[in-house]
This record gives sequence, structure tokens and C-alpha cells, in this order.
Amino acid sequence: MRWLASYVMKGRLQAVFAVTILAILSWNMSLVGILNAAAIGLVTLRRGVNEGLITAGLATLGSALLGLVVLGDIAPALATLALIWMPILLVAIVLRVTRSLATAMQSGLLLGVAVVLAYFIAMPDMIAGWSEILETFSKPLVEAELLTSDQRMSLIESLAPWMTGILAAGLYLQLIAGLLMARWWQATLYNPGGFRQEFHNLRLHRMLAYIAVPVLVLGFNTEMSGAGLLINYAAVLLVTVYFVQGLAFVHGMMALAGANSSWLIAMYVLLIVALPNMFGLLFAAGYADAWFDFRARLQAKRKSGDGSID
Repeated sequence: MRWLASYVMKGRLQAVFAVTILAILSWNMSLVGILNAAAIGLVTLRRGVNEGLITAGLATLGSALLGLVVLGDIAPALATLALIWMPILLVAIVLRVTRSLATAMQSGLLLGVAVVLAYFIAMPDMIAGWSEILETFSKPLVEAELLTSDQRMSLIESLAPWMTGILAAGLYLQLIAGLLMARWWQATLYNPGGFRQEFHNLRLHRMLAYIAVPVLVLGFNTEMSGAGLLINYAAVLLVTVYFVQGLAFVHGMMALAGANSSWLIAMYVLLIVALPNMFGLLFAAGYADAWFDFRARLQAKRKSGDGSID
């Protein structure tokens, strides 16, 4: 993808063209949204806030015009602006100002909370609202005899209370994936090897680990109703952010241990085929590292050469 990053950095016209095309592609291929976000993030990180805003603004106009001509609707362009470009602009600005990947990731949590609150306002009875949406989407599965009516109702009842949290977590992961790719592109073009070191040393602030304790405990012991919904959605977001730290932790430990890259490939394969289990394991690894900083201990052990990690 270096060629894409190079093209985006050629000039404003190229950046706007690339972002506009990526936006249109992302309307049908959601994963392209990561590249779309990364392009805006790269422009902002390298050329500054004003250039990032101008690129996003012109791309919004371009994609809105194309959306109006092709689809007869500008809503997809506005949704791209609200859900992809504005969030990546905000976290890229934080990263540019603070030069801290951890701080930028933590600021992204506020956007996840904003998504949850927006759904609370727009959909006061969220469980009922999501039940209706899931009923619509699951109906073809029953008609195709892939699900029975009882299985469908059971699935809806189990998923509906969690859908807002799952959506917020999904948007957060897309945002952070876009930010990490933007930072990787920046390092690839202007500071080779810089992203590897930054990602391997990624560690969220200890204060977030303290905040996570009551949120996670309450989340596991609170019913999915009223304020309990907010607590559980906050817990989902915290699990997600520590999942990302878990990825960084594994990468960093493998590098320190001099392990073969095939171990990382195996981890990502397992992440695809056993997502729930691997997600939980990486969350646990990331959260444990927040308290014990295993990478620093291993580095200290190597420097001392005395076989102790105390």
C-alpha cells in the first residue's frame, strides 16, 4: 500500500481524488473504510490540521455529488464524513499534537462514548429498536431455512441488548485501524522503522486501568437495562481498547524474544478462525500488561543479565 500513500502525498488534488474514490468504494466494501480513514489521517499527520480539514471537506463535496448522480442521495457521503473522516481527523490531531499513540487511542474512546449516547438519544428504547432491525435482517435466513423461527427469536433476544455496544466497538476498531495505518504510512515514507518501535512500545495510561476495574466489575454484574446498558457498553469499549494493546503487547514481546514472524501469522490466523476466544485472550494480555508492564521487565532483565525480572 506504499504506492497509495505516496499518491496521497503528491498533492491536494491527488489526496482529494484518492479519498473520494475510497469513500465511494467503502459504501459497498466496509473494510475499504480503513484505507479511507488512513488517507485522511496521513494528510493530517504530515501536512497539518488545516490540510486535513480541507481534504475532508472537498472529498465530502465530491462524494456527495457522485452519490447524488449515481444513487440520487447524499446521505452516504454525509455518513462517511460523520463516521469516518471527522473521527480520524480528531484522533490524528491528538496524535500530531501529543506525539503519543496511546493518548490518541484513549481519545478515540470518547468518540465511542459519543456514539453510544447518540443512539440513546435517537433510539430511547434501544433493545426494541434493534430487535426490529434484527428481525428484518434475519427474515431471509428463516425463509432460506438456515434458521428456524425459534432460533431466530433466540438470536435476536441475545444480540439486541448488545448491538449498540458492538457497533461502537466496531467503529472504534475501524478508527484505530485507520490511525495505525496512517502512522505506518507516515513512517514508511518519512521515518522507516519508526512505526514498528512506536507500536511495540504502545502502552495505555495506568489511570485507564484503574477506571476499567469498576466499569468491568459492574459490567459483569449489571443487568442490561437502564443505566446498566451504559455501563455494559463502556465495558465493551474498554475491552476493545485493551484488545488493541494486547496486539501491541504480543508484537513487542515477540520482537524482544527474537521470535520468528510465523508466530504472529499464526496469531492472526487464530484471530480469524477463533475470534471470540482470541479476542478475550488478547484483551486479558493487554490488560495484564497495563498493570505489570511485561515488556519493560523483559528489557530490564536483559540489561541486568542476572536472570531476574524483579
